Amino acid sequence: MQRKRKGNGFPPVFTCFTERNGLKMHPGSCQGTDRGRDPEGFGMPANTVHAKGRRVYHPAGTIPDYQPVPSPGGEAGQEERDVMNDGDRSREPVAMSGSPARDTIDVRALDRKIWWRIIPFAVVLYVISILDRANIGFAALTMNADLGIDPYVFGIISGIFFVSYILFQVPASQLLAKTGARTWLTLTIVSWGVITILMSFAGTPLELGVLRFLLGAAEAGFSPGLILYLSFWFRRDGITRALAVFFAAIPLAMVIASPVSAFILSHSAWMGIAGWRWLFILEGAPAVLFGLLVLVVLPDLPENASWLTAEERAWLSVRVEGARVCTETRLSLPLRELAAVPRFSLLCAGSFLVGLFLTGLLFWIPQIIRNSGISRSVSDIALLVMLPYGISVIAMYGWSRHSDRKGERLRHVALPAALAGLFLVMLSLFPLTIAGFFLLSGAIIACYMAYAPFSALTVETFPPALRACGIALVSTAGSLGSFLGPVLIGLEGGRLAGSLTAALGILLAGIAFLLIRSEEPRESPDRDNGGTA
Repeated sequence: MQRKRKGNGFPPVFTCFTERNGLKMHPGSCQGTDRGRDPEGFGMPANTVHAKGRRVYHPAGTIPDYQPVPSPGGEAGQEERDVMNDGDRSREPVAMSGSPARDTIDVRALDRKIWWRIIPFAVVLYVISILDRANIGFAALTMNADLGIDPYVFGIISGIFFVSYILFQVPASQLLAKTGARTWLTLTIVSWGVITILMSFAGTPLELGVLRFLLGAAEAGFSPGLILYLSFWFRRDGITRALAVFFAAIPLAMVIASPVSAFILSHSAWMGIAGWRWLFILEGAPAVLFGLLVLVVLPDLPENASWLTAEERAWLSVRVEGARVCTETRLSLPLRELAAVPRFSLLCAGSFLVGLFLTGLLFWIPQIIRNSGISRSVSDIALLVMLPYGISVIAMYGWSRHSDRKGERLRHVALPAALAGLFLVMLSLFPLTIAGFFLLSGAIIACYMAYAPFSALTVETFPPALRACGIALVSTAGSLGSFLGPVLIGLEGGRLAGSLTAALGILLAGIAFLLIRSEEPRESPDRDNGGTA
């Protein structure tokens, strides 16, 4: 029987170094791992301290010969020890590479600076993306009659966007990592803006279908590329909130699109041009303008941000992995390595189901409401569409903040997915009356609640070398569902069929169950502290 070691579980004579996320630290003096109190935001032990209570980080490659670091004395030293032990990140001492001096970084001020420089502009870009992707749903209220498009053909035209989206998504994300975010995003956004404007000139269903195919190719790298780009700037303890605000652009776009599109369709017949044609022109022009602004607003990496100080750039560059992703990403597709990543298949399956449901509704919900008989007024339909998407914006942000505070992803994905499945199974038992509309709204809100934690889980699942390809392939699975969703609803005549809705609800609940089952068991305190063998 071995005698249980005291303290941190390491013999007092030996001290070793480990490397994690580009930093080297002294695990021999760690007090265990607690992700809930992770001061850096990516899984480091909360109390990475020497025996005397002082925390020191060394950037990779700068580890000196180990010398015990004495605890600072006096009131200043006690204050520093209190701050470190309480996990307060407001002002954190940092050992900068190549300098013996200890610089002080105001982490909260840095986070606010990054937030306001990156997130609002990213949200505007994503709103424009969703508007140009989904405006065909509102245009169809008058366009289908003008071009002779039936529900089946409309489902094909809507869904063909995702054929090219799937084909070009992975290479587009790889090229973003290799060429830089500014250049690639500018080309992407300006291209889809021009194509959206060209859709106003379509005279036949075939011409409209070809332009939708080109629009999918242009937008292919935008969503996974911007998710990857945000991971270059936000640490683990803030990435979900950033993604929540970013993805809130999807329901926010529907809130904006509903009244704006209804107004354009009802009031614009300028120069003898139909309202649906003006819809494509007026909603495609902002993409061209904001695409050019990307060159001015978004730097490629923290190392290139002129609005950060040299100390802030150095501090942030060792806590995020943008540079590693850009240098280690390969232009080949490492399918075997990706398949070996835990939960890869579950992430793809979940992305497929959510894409099938949410994107199918994105294109069809105005017509679904009209076909159900709830209302046939364009203005009333716009108000009803706004309801679930407006609530989703608030629910997404609140649920994502909770995920960041808890430092947990799996359950924050599984619980709303199971709830959405329950709502859909109940919806399959009722016609789409007012009660059915509220069940449908509940399913929409629950799916959007899972959106940001799901994306954060995807980012955290893949190592840097596989991250660009991994995010793109999971997004590609969602795009495949996004293609089938509009087609399946079109085959049902623009209505939500009972069997389709029930099957989707059961599958979502099944994915939620499997995600919970995939959760790794937590280590016991005895094991963390080097208990008996």
